[in-house]
Amino acid sequence: MKNVMGGYFKTVGLAIGAIALVACETFDPTDPFASPGEFYDSKSRKELLAMARKGDYEAIRRLSDTPLQNLEARVESGEYMAMMQLGWRYDTGFGVKTDPTEAARLYRVAAEHGDISMAQNNLGCLYRDGRGVIKDYRTAVQLFQMAAAKGNEHAQNNLGWMHELGYGLKRDYIKSRYYYERAARDRKDFSTGKSLPGQSMAQNNLARLMRDGLGGKSQPQEAIRWFRKSAAQGNSHAHHNLGLIHEKGIGVKRNIQLALKHYEFAVQKGNLLSLHAMAWLYEQGRLVPRNYSLALQYYARAAENGYSMSMYNLGILFREGRGVKRDLITAADWIQRAAIAGNGYAQTTLGEMYEMGEGVSQDFPKAAEWYERAAQQGLTVAQLQLSILHGTGRLGERDLVQSYKWVLLAAHLGHLKTAELRSLLEKEITKAQRTEALRLAREYRPVPVIEEVPPLENRRME
Repeated sequence: MKNVMGGYFKTVGLAIGAIALVACETFDPTDPFASPGEFYDSKSRKELLAMARKGDYEAIRRLSDTPLQNLEARVESGEYMAMMQLGWRYDTGFGVKTDPTEAARLYRVAAEHGDISMAQNNLGCLYRDGRGVIKDYRTAVQLFQMAAAKGNEHAQNNLGWMHELGYGLKRDYIKSRYYYERAARDRKDFSTGKSLPGQSMAQNNLARLMRDGLGGKSQPQEAIRWFRKSAAQGNSHAHHNLGLIHEKGIGVKRNIQLALKHYEFAVQKGNLLSLHAMAWLYEQGRLVPRNYSLALQYYARAAENGYSMSMYNLGILFREGRGVKRDLITAADWIQRAAIAGNGYAQTTLGEMYEMGEGVSQDFPKAAEWYERAAQQGLTVAQLQLSILHGTGRLGERDLVQSYKWVLLAAHLGHLKTAELRSLLEKEITKAQRTEALRLAREYRPVPVIEEVPPLENRRME
């Protein structure tokens, strides 16, 4: 039995299932590349209060420009809206030292006694993220449901997100799409009689499901319409997705210049996915002139800000010596960072590096550990390599049950190079071992790690 990876993984353009955490942006300029300033400057305090109650974070921020002492005095007098605003300050670090525990305390009082939907939503976010409280998806869902029932568009979006990922409840794309659509719709502000745009992140999320055919049939043109509505509010992820659509030619004619314009706008707003996408374009040199210097610069910036796919790609460039002097130790460092973050490609490659002694000391047990992590996510290359390690006895005594289980799974999930190994094992394995391996294979369920991508700047998602 031999190693069959042969450098199977190269750099990867897109991370499947990456979830981006961003702050809400609810302004509505007509130009997708315009500034929101004038929209809010035109609002009276009464209008800003109405928008804040409905969850507009820029309105909350502007109202929170109130001097801290005045806000604290209003909290002392028992004003629940002030509690929510002061909680938001401690939550985001706006004008005070970040203190999620104090934010949770203030949100809880405003949510339970003031019945303020935004406090319910924000407290739900703390429970969802495990900030200031113990992470509890079910409690987060309950709080989002309370706020969503009052029409809070941020809570509706967050509830759609929980349904989409199956956090705290069963994964359900139909319900996810339903809540995204509720939050995405334009609505009338009854205090002013004017129309307000729908929640921009919900518009982006709804468009994603429509594009990918989740929770209903694929609707690329309708998806583009919703992406554009979200981008018109300055949502960086909508700009990223429009860049992807124009790069790939999904529902439109391919236009790489327009794709780059959307990516660049998103990067200016702190979007790591677009930074990675631009790095990939310059590395590949297919649609734009190859530029390793820019690719390395963009990958490094995204990697340093925590995006595992950029860590992995940066490691691969150092491993292969493309655009930079070959450096296996630096390569192993970046690939390990990505692997620790849960990136399955990096886990598989790190397993190979430990198996081959490349940039790290050769260590078969560590190779198996990293292959196992990737194999549990469903990566067939890792499953096949794990089968080989167990089958050749490199981990100690040969384990034909584990070897046969993993080769069966790799074959079932589509790996094309399993026939020879499977044939060899079937000549040695006993009937009892075969029965046990089949049982374990049937019980296997892949559990992919869903990466939650932070923005470049330190901002919260709501």
